Amino acid sequence: MSRRVPADFAEKAAVVEAAVSRELGRPRRDFSISEAVEADVRLVATQAGDDPVVFTLWTDERDVAAICGDAAYPATAGLLAVDKGQVAGLGRRGVEIDLAALVRSETLPGMYYTLLDHLSELRLREVIEVLVRTRPGESPGRRS
Repeated sequence: MSRRVPADFAEKAAVVEAAVSRELGRPRRDFSISEAVEADVRLVATQAGDDPVVFTLWTDERDVAAICGDAAYPATAGLLAVDKGQVAGLGRRGVEIDLAALVRSETLPGMYYTLLDHLSELRLREVIEVLVRTRPGESPGRRS
């Protein structure tokens, strides 16, 4: 059962979703962390083979609580999320996101997330490398 989403959070989530869609259409596919697309939300973009993958990184504790459905969660530096539509599209192209390692949001049922206790570019790369299964011989977030 999904929880009620406050209007201001729903608006913020819609803006972030639109930013993800724009980022998916960009030609650059190397690992990058964007500037804020909304207050305390950045995009973490990479690629798996030829396919772009864009996660959202939420760092405001109120947003994290909203996405977690106000469930108890440990102290966290951020929440890394991906939406169900992108996961399905990647799956059709042979790229898998390990949903077993993610939690489905009760507030935004189309969103899957993991909580991070430490934020750094290296930590984000490590987490994404665990979550994204690519075609043989490919690696997400190619290091240039």
